[in-house]
Amino acid sequence: MPDIVISVIAVIAGCLMCFNGYKLFRFSLGIAGSVAGFCLGRFLIKVTGDMGIEWSEIARIIVLAVLTIGLGVLAFKLYMKALIAITTIICALWFYDDFNFLFERVTNSALRIVLTMASGIIAGVLIGIIVYYAQKWTISLFTAFVGARVISGVLTPILWSGILQGEYAGIIEQKVLGPDVALNYSLVRILILVAFCAAGFVIQLKTSKK
Repeated sequence: MPDIVISVIAVIAGCLMCFNGYKLFRFSLGIAGSVAGFCLGRFLIKVTGDMGIEWSEIARIIVLAVLTIGLGVLAFKLYMKALIAITTIICALWFYDDFNFLFERVTNSALRIVLTMASGIIAGVLIGIIVYYAQKWTISLFTAFVGARVISGVLTPILWSGILQGEYAGIIEQKVLGPDVALNYSLVRILILVAFCAAGFVIQLKTSKK
């Protein structure tokens, strides 16, 4: 039950950011800070767990709650001052989740993680600087992307375990992606992210003119 509640809240927050992020940018930045805090907490728990450190369920909840609420409040209070830091954290963890394959030829796992995270950090800093100075359309794109990232993170496991892992996977591969493209979890998540990000960006640009 808690997982369902969290998923519903995440989708609602993601939709608010994705489709109405420009008008509610301060609030959206607070949500982005919470997302960054939650993802950072999950990452730290995973990394320390791989190092042999065991976390109790209560300790995990406390760490996730502190980072989620803490970064969310800080992002809301600091507003534009927190923008670059939030985009850097989100992009670094996004690259870690979805773009490990870019460095699959690197045999050293630690080095592969460092290279992936470093690429995300560079991308996050650049995106943060662009959004900070370019304002309107980049704010719309940034909030659409973060909202879409949250939505895809919730919807992808549902779709993957339901339809896409079954008999329809081959049809989607051949008809939409082509016979040479293998349908995998990361690809599905990226496709959902791109679809929602594009839709949110277009809708925000149209509604912000009114």
